[in-house]
Amino acid sequence: MLKEKLSKISTKAFYIVFAIIVSVALWLYVEITENDMQTREIPVEIVLRNLDVLNDRGLLVSSIMTENLTITFEGPLVEINRLMSGHVTAEVNLANIPSAGPHVLDYDIIWPQSVNANAISIRGSSADRVTLLIDRIYDRQIEVHVNYTGGTASQDLVIEPAEFDPHVITVRGPEEIISQISHVVVPILRENLSSSITDDFPFVLIDMEGQELDITGNESVILSHETIRVTIPIRLMKSVPLFVELSHGTTTSQANTTVRTTPEFVTISGEPEVIRNLNQIMLGTIDMQSFGLSTTRTFPIIIPNNLTNLSGESEAMVSVEVLGQGIAFRSVNNLQVINVPTGHRYEIVTQSIDVRVRGLEADLTAITPMNLRVIADLTDVGTGTTSVIARAYIHGIETSVEPIGEYRIVVTIVAD
Repeated sequence: MLKEKLSKISTKAFYIVFAIIVSVALWLYVEITENDMQTREIPVEIVLRNLDVLNDRGLLVSSIMTENLTITFEGPLVEINRLMSGHVTAEVNLANIPSAGPHVLDYDIIWPQSVNANAISIRGSSADRVTLLIDRIYDRQIEVHVNYTGGTASQDLVIEPAEFDPHVITVRGPEEIISQISHVVVPILRENLSSSITDDFPFVLIDMEGQELDITGNESVILSHETIRVTIPIRLMKSVPLFVELSHGTTTSQANTTVRTTPEFVTISGEPEVIRNLNQIMLGTIDMQSFGLSTTRTFPIIIPNNLTNLSGESEAMVSVEVLGQGIAFRSVNNLQVINVPTGHRYEIVTQSIDVRVRGLEADLTAITPMNLRVIADLTDVGTGTTSVIARAYIHGIETSVEPIGEYRIVVTIVAD
């Protein structure tokens, strides 16, 4: 029994001693390895500080001639590992650069926050200083060209000149680069267009020899725009007849009237969905009582908004003829006025007017001066002697003839 107890105590003591030995060994290993001095070459990013101050002087960094910077660090393994997993930068201050040209500047190491910089020393570097090429800022206004290649969905659709904005862009950067630029081209390739398109398109810079100038990755070149807003207008062509409206009276109708319009049609273009519903263009109205048997009038050709007149004619001549009718003249002395101003009296100075009457020859013979009267409206007519517009009317007889034309009578108006 005693022997078994002694054996258990002896085994327990062994494990305790063994655990202590292992812990001490591990502690010694960690202390030795973590504090073991290590040397590493680490690539370092060059960061430019106070670039805005440099730009305010009209200067910019054309290129960093020290392209790659590698620094050799020495320190405890744990700090070196933290350094390698962090982000080390070399900061260059641009605030004191006074002029264009090459400049060699010192740099400051910016340590990651997790690293104890006091435990690390610098044993060497690929470059002790950073060399920069400084250039003057050069601004130019560059003209924009749009180059559309493609087609439409049908032959009656046409592509009109592109509309775009802006027409010029500002390019800012080193003179040696900016001076090479001739213009800007917006290349657009679309096929089978059936309606206008509007979009923001990228552009390319073209040099003096007509070749594309690639500035990709060149941060010293600044463009005022990244895209150009372009509209490619697609228009439908269509020949549309010209039309004049006739205001008929008693003696005329479509059956006994001929109308000739020169030109008869105009060719126009516009947005397909707009122009497809346009079947005629109204020139105006002709009052058939305003002339005898024929007249010729000139009308402006007014194209609806947003449509283009491809034919180019701006006026149309319209000739109207009345068929199968005759003209008779009657001297009328039955002259009257209406709407005499309140508190005034009038005197008709004109004694008689020759009135033209249109109709069939058989009907014209039945019309006498007694069947005609001429009436002038004195609304808004002031005092004094004045010529007033008047119209002729038929009364006292049933007939198919009508007086035509406009007349004037002279009237004197005085206050009571």
